[in-house]
Amino acid sequence: MMLAVMWAMTAAVLGFMAGRVSMYGLTMGGEEEEREKPSSSAERKGRERHGRGRRAQENEKFWSVGSPVSGQVTIKREGERPSIVIHPDTDKIYAPAGGKITRLFPMGNAFLFTTEFGAELYIQVGEGNDELSVRHYRPRILQNEVVGRGKLLLEFDRQSLEAEGASLDVCVSLENCFYGSSIRLTAKEHVKSGEEILQVGEALGLETCPNCQ
Repeated sequence: MMLAVMWAMTAAVLGFMAGRVSMYGLTMGGEEEEREKPSSSAERKGRERHGRGRRAQENEKFWSVGSPVSGQVTIKREGERPSIVIHPDTDKIYAPAGGKITRLFPMGNAFLFTTEFGAELYIQVGEGNDELSVRHYRPRILQNEVVGRGKLLLEFDRQSLEAEGASLDVCVSLENCFYGSSIRLTAKEHVKSGEEILQVGEALGLETCPNCQ
């Protein structure tokens, strides 16, 4: 009789322990299943976009454009295209980067300049519609000439232009960015020749600059 009771108690203890082990296994399995639950499509796309954005920022390279002249700076915007206007305190214009003179305008006071990193700049001194002022501009480059940064491009007679009441302002505008993706305006209120006035960003895989359209 005593033996039967002991067997019964042993069976009860073993059954209780088996039940606890089974419950623990179910609980752990549920937690594991919850952790391994796949993310939704929206979450995955969000993470992918975030990852692409971080990679684009890491891969983006910015090229420096210097001031062609010393003077006081004013920034103008026409639509999405910024222009930097400099009221000069010297009478010489220098190359803002390495590149090529792709067009020299007849009056000699304006030209298109394609930089070595693909951005096309339009640089103009004074007003472009006063043909009588042509004698005051002395270009020091030729069309299609390749120049280095800091090369003397143009000399002009400030005193004669001022005496005639003509504008002296030097305008620098970004016409096209063949490889760019963004523009940073970095000009101070007053700049010296060669000091940075803007940066052109080059994002890998992009061919045009949305701010230059």
